Amino acid sequence: MCLTAEAFALFLNMLAVPELTSEPGRIIIHAQARDTHWIAVEDTWCTRAPQLDQIDRFASLQAR
Repeated sequence: MCLTAEAFALFLNMLAVPELTSEPGRIIIHAQARDTHWIAVEDTWCTRAPQLDQIDRFASLQAR
C-alpha cells in the first residue's frame, strides 16, 4: 500500500500520540500490535503492513 506524501502526513497527524522512529527514507510506527515500516519510494510512502496482516490471519487459520 502506498500513499502520497500529503496523504501520509495526514495519516500521521490522525494518530493519537504516535510512537515513531524516523531516518532518511524510512519511518517506523510503533503500534500496539506490531511495528509498521514505511519506506519512501519516489513521491510516495509505502508499506507492506496489509499484506503481512493477511499472512498472519491465514497462518492462524491453518494452525487450528
